[in-house]
Amino acid sequence: MSPFLGSNKRSLAVGPRPFTMSRVPIPTSCRGGVHHGRRVLVSRRRSRSSSIVAATSGATGSPDVASSLLPNHPSGGRHADTQCLRLGSSPPLQWRSDHHHQQQQQQQRHNASSCRRLVVAAAASGPVNLGDLLLDIPEIDGDIRSLQVEMGAIFNDAGLATTYGRKRQALQALETGVVLVDQSHWGRLRVAGEGRLALMHNQSTADFNRLQPGQSTDTVFVTATGRCLDLVSALVLPSSVLLLVDSKEGKDALAARLDKVIFRGDNVTVQDVSSRTAQIALLGPEAEVVLRELAPDALSGMLGAKPGAHVLVGFRGKPVFVAALSGLGPSVPGYTLVADETVAGDLFAALAAKGAIPMGTDDWEAARILVGRPTRGSELTEAYNPLEAGLYAAVSLNKGCYIGQETLAKLHLRDGVNRQLWGLRLDGPTSPGAEITSEMSKVGLVTSTCQDANGEWVGLGYLRSRLEGTQVDLEGVRVAVAGAPATVTTIPFASRKFSAEAESPVVRAAAAGAVAEGDGDSIAGRLEEAKKKKAEAQAEKQAATEAKLKAMQERLTAWQATQQQQQQQQ
Repeated sequence: MSPFLGSNKRSLAVGPRPFTMSRVPIPTSCRGGVHHGRRVLVSRRRSRSSSIVAATSGATGSPDVASSLLPNHPSGGRHADTQCLRLGSSPPLQWRSDHHHQQQQQQQRHNASSCRRLVVAAAASGPVNLGDLLLDIPEIDGDIRSLQVEMGAIFNDAGLATTYGRKRQALQALETGVVLVDQSHWGRLRVAGEGRLALMHNQSTADFNRLQPGQSTDTVFVTATGRCLDLVSALVLPSSVLLLVDSKEGKDALAARLDKVIFRGDNVTVQDVSSRTAQIALLGPEAEVVLRELAPDALSGMLGAKPGAHVLVGFRGKPVFVAALSGLGPSVPGYTLVADETVAGDLFAALAAKGAIPMGTDDWEAARILVGRPTRGSELTEAYNPLEAGLYAAVSLNKGCYIGQETLAKLHLRDGVNRQLWGLRLDGPTSPGAEITSEMSKVGLVTSTCQDANGEWVGLGYLRSRLEGTQVDLEGVRVAVAGAPATVTTIPFASRKFSAEAESPVVRAAAAGAVAEGDGDSIAGRLEEAKKKKAEAQAEKQAATEAKLKAMQERLTAWQATQQQQQQQQ
């Protein structure tokens, strides 16, 4: 039993009456909306405004959520029978035709004027007309901001909820409970057209050719010299790619950059869908419990899946993406939901009603720093490259040419990463830009700082990690930040090595070698230990080479002796 959620079997309480969800399967032989004495829904036509792919976004030729979130966007796909969910306490589902039951439709809408509708669409191979699913629940009402006000949020000048006065609880819930974060201020771009994957493949660091609809990846946009521009999460859909960017400024810059490299013959379009969508993160080990309670059937194949998987469901007749992405790396489980903005308030309320602790933007910033996620303008600038930022997992050197690839490959091949992003445990407050020193010598700069759940100061910073040709493990090293003592800490978001799929065999063989570790508490001490271990490794390598040469010489001598004996016998 979770301390935040209580029993996993309770129903969601929204308004004066609770409800639960159950799925009603529809056999292919069912026609006309009646089967075995109960009414069911059979969707046979699509609507311009609400036709979407149900549950799985991997159906070939089917429309995706991004297209349904755009006005008058044509939806593709084939007609097919569907499955739907029924609320346990709701009236039976009603079947209707857009052409022959107009009066019935108007009467139903009138009767439901004081209610709102919720539905989760289950897996299907074709479009679902979510407007036909007349599942009524009591009115929730209110947008996200009004709910945040009721929760005690404090807003900044931009209108963003910065904190709810529960920072300690929220940060602790990332490890033990569930956290609810409104990320609607993030940017969302839809890249569509036949050339969409080629564009993403050539303009960013991840390998998009290996991705299928229903999968996602983090990718880095870099300059021609391999310098960082931004870190983006990309969700691959059947007919588009949805990009999640963690700031409006980053979204605008990325849209402008992509526009410059798209030509008429590329058959690619980039559309900003931020204003029509909302983004909500449900984070922590209990996030799966919450979603399983809300939609156990529709999300059964999604919950517990590999990070990056995503499906499409419906909420109140509107499409919602559910992606296994926390944005905080592998150490923090969670899900990101992208929904039509018209139902964002109800979705936020439904999740909050399950006991999720609300988290504001300032608290999210603290979580970002604690796990070591780099962000645009702080850790991701043209002064640094993705390998220095610990983003090896978002970079491929084995996918062919792309912007910045040659520089990154040479950097890795020559073991040229001279500095790395690390965490810092500080003795007091400091500001980004403060110098990091060791034995009176400058070794790096602070990029971000915050206070953790206990009020202690922590930060991120780039430190020189390659000294005299040797990579040094800096974890636990004592340094000074602006003259005050500090300790270097590891960051769980960072990846320091390529996967076998991302690294070419040639580069992998040339760059083989371990990072030197040690027990010293200073950079100089670590360097001496690294030198010693490097010398020992070189001595072992030399001894192995000499032994190999000696064995070869012995075999040659034996062969020559054999040849002489054969000649004498002849």
